[in-house]
Amino acid sequence: MSKIFRKTLSTRHFDLDWNRHVTSRTYERFAYDARCEVLKEFGFPIELMLNSNISYFPGSTKVRFLNQQFVNSEMTVESQVYGLEDGTLLWKQSIFGSDGKNACEIETTSRLVQEGNTIRIPNVPDISFNPYQFTIHPKPILQNTVEHDYYIPFSDMNCFWNLPSDSIWKIFEEGRFLFFKEIVDLNLIKETDSTTFFMGGEILIHKQPDPGSHIKILSWIESFEKIRFYFRQDVLDSNGNLLASMKDEQLFVSLSNSRPRRAPAAFFDKIERFIE
Repeated sequence: MSKIFRKTLSTRHFDLDWNRHVTSRTYERFAYDARCEVLKEFGFPIELMLNSNISYFPGSTKVRFLNQQFVNSEMTVESQVYGLEDGTLLWKQSIFGSDGKNACEIETTSRLVQEGNTIRIPNVPDISFNPYQFTIHPKPILQNTVEHDYYIPFSDMNCFWNLPSDSIWKIFEEGRFLFFKEIVDLNLIKETDSTTFFMGGEILIHKQPDPGSHIKILSWIESFEKIRFYFRQDVLDSNGNLLASMKDEQLFVSLSNSRPRRAPAAFFDKIERFIE
């Protein structure tokens, strides 16, 4: 059993998203900060890594959001880390609100790389369970998609000169907004008193997107139910190579009281042709 490491952080006003609660990227930032503290415990503080030309590369993620958080919430991150055969680190993290309830669960991977080689960290316990198996499938060839061009700003990269996980999440968040602005019309949110909450999903990284590059975001709906739908996105480089994929669960809720509700008919009419 891997040791449990704990770190407590507090949310701030700038962590709120357009739905008026803590944005999903805040949870990932908190989790990343906790990972850095754990790496320090294993002899790899960030100062050493930077001075030794060791880079931290994020991997694929499974995330689940369980309890909304707001401003000035003290949140405790509980982290466990395991080593895979190739030296990749697998992280299992739970983030608890000040009431002790589980607010978020994250399972993700990362690697420490020096001169192109993955570093194996001594004393990290070997994994003793099966990691999460991703359910993202290839995009159907005839599937209708919405395509948007996107530029990844250099300002999104971190001290390792690559994109941290929250910057990759940001790409998919932007793609989600672009899809709904073009296909659904964001004004429909207020007109129908309906919005959607990001309940969790999968982010599968095939190749790290480069800061300063131009990419394409393909968006569509994998499946649609009465009160929820599963949104899909692929990120391609300028040559059409697949860089990353995301599948996220969106729950319909009332904008005024945050309670689940059926999808408005007007919403379904607009997105129907993009459903697999």
